[in-house]
Amino acid sequence: MKKRILFADDDPQLLAATRRMLWHTRDRWDLSFARTAAQALDILRDAPHDVAVCDLRLPDTGGRRLLKEVRRLYPWMLRIVLTGDTDQGRILQSVAVAHQFLAKPVSARQLEAVIARGCTLRDAILSEQVKARIGRIDALPAMPETFTRLVEAVEDERVPVEAVARIVAADVGLSADVLRLVNSAFFGRAGRVRDVTQAVTFLGLSAIRSLAMGVALIKAFDKATAPGMDFSLLWEHSQRTAAMARRIARMEGLSAERQEESFIAGLLHDLGKYVLALRDTQAFRALVDEARASEVALAEAEARRGGAGHAAAGAYLLGLWGLPDAVLEAVAFHHAPGAPGLSGMSPVLAVHAANSLEHDIVRIHSGYAPHPLDTEHLRSLGLEERVEDWRQECLAMRQNGEAP
Repeated sequence: MKKRILFADDDPQLLAATRRMLWHTRDRWDLSFARTAAQALDILRDAPHDVAVCDLRLPDTGGRRLLKEVRRLYPWMLRIVLTGDTDQGRILQSVAVAHQFLAKPVSARQLEAVIARGCTLRDAILSEQVKARIGRIDALPAMPETFTRLVEAVEDERVPVEAVARIVAADVGLSADVLRLVNSAFFGRAGRVRDVTQAVTFLGLSAIRSLAMGVALIKAFDKATAPGMDFSLLWEHSQRTAAMARRIARMEGLSAERQEESFIAGLLHDLGKYVLALRDTQAFRALVDEARASEVALAEAEARRGGAGHAAAGAYLLGLWGLPDAVLEAVAFHHAPGAPGLSGMSPVLAVHAANSLEHDIVRIHSGYAPHPLDTEHLRSLGLEERVEDWRQECLAMRQNGEAP
């Protein structure tokens, strides 16, 4: 089926040039064009689209407001900013409502690659298997209230970090986890942080939002909800994996942005387990028992049964919540890092490695199944020899102080 791509820009010459530039994609893509935000929304109401490519300068409501409305109405649509705007304030604000940001002029190859990658990711996560496994969207957990307030605060550049800290402090569970994380040996701090504002500044706003999700989900489960299952242990594993993923990303020279994406994805990589347990606790309990009896990882037990697993389920929910594509990708493929076809180190591989090493280093019971690394993929990237360095660093992180 063809993908539908909407371009919104107030420059008719640029729209005409885009049509010519992407003419060779006509067998795969149907292109639509709008010169105002109102026209764009009319087009989207008339027919579903897969991608919206938008300039920040539109004559009516502006590109940022358009993308914010697109996010509200069509949460799974890929949102791309393509602009020549040099105003740093507007650019920073657009980051919160767009999956990708491209500066004009852009080549046909670059534009096509960004759109194709985003569509491929969505095709993988929005498969019929995932939809069948999870069920209807309205059966999924709602976005946590604290998370919603944090998103609104982060998107408003006028809101100071102190206001964000107050939102965090109002949630006892969240503030406790924030302080425990920032004071753990995983972050290598010399002094102890007791102030939430300082902790928020250190961890970063994106990480705080992700913590809000995790804390809200862990509250939804207790031993009465899922007898015999301790989701607090899963949350502790996720926090350790997040810290290890960020450290591995830093060791391999990834940018600060990619390190943060690795941390966030590590924190949320097992979100799908919560989703599946909430959807059908008995079925999930049976799957966990099957995995333990066979002494295999849950992902392998899921693969034996066929259908969508917890990785795809978690990425599906995160997509609905509007997290960045790099995070969705790392969550969706943390058991199959070669699947996205990425070359070199990435948040996907950082989370995959961290998850495997954490399971190896922290053994919560004797029957704990191994989570093997994809050595073939690592070898193809020339990174196989780096694994022992990663292991030693993660082991040192564990031994040098209390883990989160």
